[in-house]
Amino acid sequence: MNPFFFGSSKSPLYGVYHPPRTQEAATRAVLLCYPMGAEYMRAHRAFRQLTTLLVKGGAHVLRFDYFGTGDSAGDGRDGTVARWLEDIDTAIEELKETAQQPRVTLVGLRFGATLAALASTERGDVEQLVLWDPIVDGMQYVQELTEVHEAEARHRGLTPSRELLGVHGFPVPTALRAEIEQIDLLTWPGATARTELVVSSEREDTVDLTARLRARGREARHQLFPSNGNWAESDAFGSALIPQGIIQGVLGCILAEQVANS
Repeated sequence: MNPFFFGSSKSPLYGVYHPPRTQEAATRAVLLCYPMGAEYMRAHRAFRQLTTLLVKGGAHVLRFDYFGTGDSAGDGRDGTVARWLEDIDTAIEELKETAQQPRVTLVGLRFGATLAALASTERGDVEQLVLWDPIVDGMQYVQELTEVHEAEARHRGLTPSRELLGVHGFPVPTALRAEIEQIDLLTWPGATARTELVVSSEREDTVDLTARLRARGREARHQLFPSNGNWAESDAFGSALIPQGIIQGVLGCILAEQVANS
């Protein structure tokens, strides 16, 4: 495990590179894209476990924090969708150079899956895209965040702020909300990479997204691995989800592809 900073010296990104445990067929480079806000915290242990399994299977893995999140530069109120998409581009290039691989697999969870999808659209060096419980409708997602914000404010006897949502202690400023509301993956043209939609519960939106991608001539597959997928649930710190079934499902998508291409 090699923690380091990369990207611009003025606003460096924090990343952790995990080399493969075996060099046999170590041709897979995997970039993990975290969700945002409290979901980042709850997903951390699951991503660590997925990373451990991937490197045991011979993959190079890079985890990183977007600008304004985690240990990367920037204030939490300064993050934008546009900047985070640039960060994914920067992380892809860093992983390709570090792993000495020409192509990468992107794995994103929740809003991280949405960002991974958007970032991969014009890239020919993304060979596989794994969207884990993606946010399909940005406007609906903002509404969900707003409801959580208002409920928390009422619980504390406060008046909900219209300018800055505070969801489980994480800021979601007006400008970021406006960007998220414009996202609708059902209108996304898709990526040239094979797209795996991996979900923890029955969802019409991801089934619809898969069908639309196929109708556009994209290679897409939808898989259900029933698991606890309530990443937004507020609970005591440390009670992060580790949904074994879907972690194994994501792992299978990636390593099966590695074996097929080796």
